[in-house]
Amino acid sequence: MVALIVQRRRPGELSHGERDELYDLYARHYAATDPARFVADLTTKDWVLTLHHGASVVGFSTQALRQHVSQSGQALLELFSGDTVIDPGYWGSQALSTGFARLAGRLAREHAPLPLYWLLISKGYRTWRYLPLFAHEYWPNPGRPTPPANQALLDELARTRFGAAYDPSSGLLRFADSQGHLQPELATVRADLAERPEIRFFLARNPGYVRGDELVCLTQLTPGNLRGPVLRAFMSGWHEAQ
Repeated sequence: MVALIVQRRRPGELSHGERDELYDLYARHYAATDPARFVADLTTKDWVLTLHHGASVVGFSTQALRQHVSQSGQALLELFSGDTVIDPGYWGSQALSTGFARLAGRLAREHAPLPLYWLLISKGYRTWRYLPLFAHEYWPNPGRPTPPANQALLDELARTRFGAAYDPSSGLLRFADSQGHLQPELATVRADLAERPEIRFFLARNPGYVRGDELVCLTQLTPGNLRGPVLRAFMSGWHEAQ
């Protein structure tokens, strides 16, 4: 059996052929895109995590890191996840998730004591479900309202990154033209899944996901806030940076 492998590289290290392979994978899952838009977005990221099964790329996730000083004067790090795709045949794998967590742990160690926050935008419920799988506390949360300080930070980071496309009253990114939305066969939610509390929450918060609206989410990446395999991978990355 061929194991799944995650590689971490800078976008500039990818060959033209590798970029084309990533775009082909993305375009099979998302509409309203083209190669030029995809590459332009890719070049704004700091890392690309690629998921490999043998010689094939079956998933990837792009990441960008920046330092931010909040309006309250707090210096922090924002790790932003951009395009993320996994071929449906590999949806059960946690390899890409743990690869992300190792990167996060390494960054947390290298930049300590600055707190590290994960800014995630969700075009579909599958992406949003990473939050309850990863973290104990995350926002927005179906179990309780977002505390005012957390909401203020989420709004501030979203406005800084996305400008007028972010609507603080709904917590959504809304674009005049879709920046990429799920292909119809992937956007459909089975009736039994739609009744699950966490999926019902996402659909209520982001009913326009089918046309490209994105729910902005935030969590702090710390050992005390992470769960299970993700926590172990985070600590592996932390020790890797020593």
